[in-house]
Amino acid sequence: MHATLPTGRAGQWAALGLAVVALLVLWAAVAAPLASWYGDRAEALAGRGALAARMAGLAAELPALERAATQAADAGPPAGAMLDQPSDAVAGAALQQRVQDIATKAGATLSSAEALAAEAAGGYRRIRLRVSLTARWPVLVAVLQALAGQTAPQMLVDDVQLRSAPVLLDRDDPPLDASFTVVALRAGTEPAAAR
Repeated sequence: MHATLPTGRAGQWAALGLAVVALLVLWAAVAAPLASWYGDRAEALAGRGALAARMAGLAAELPALERAATQAADAGPPAGAMLDQPSDAVAGAALQQRVQDIATKAGATLSSAEALAAEAAGGYRRIRLRVSLTARWPVLVAVLQALAGQTAPQMLVDDVQLRSAPVLLDRDDPPLDASFTVVALRAGTEPAAAR
């Protein structure tokens, strides 16, 4: 049995329907992916253009930033920003006293404070102190904030290690064993003799 294709008005409608289906298939298979690819490429190109404009702006600011950095380097650090003791040992002792004062003011007591070997850092000496203490979380945060926010001398906190202290009672806010390194700078490239 052979199927016959419709003729006349029904054949025209069938042909039109097949043409529409073919166009929809062609759109879904070829035109839509191409339009999407074109849109993605246009978006990527716009992003690259914005990045190029941002980089050009930063490059234009570079000479002014270099001049400001040179002026700041020539002016040196702000007064009181560094330890001003004549030797690494005396500067280390002054740093230890300052850290002890900050901890006491925050309500903590240092378990230990060990002066570490000073290191050269450009035209400065890095004076380091390893500190250990046991305190509850709010007190520890207050100590660290006071150390990092200190303006005279400016200090950095590095290598923070926290452990839960053994506790039998008060499990809501247990004390923590904390150890960290406090770093401050002293002018000079070599250790000066103690006076």
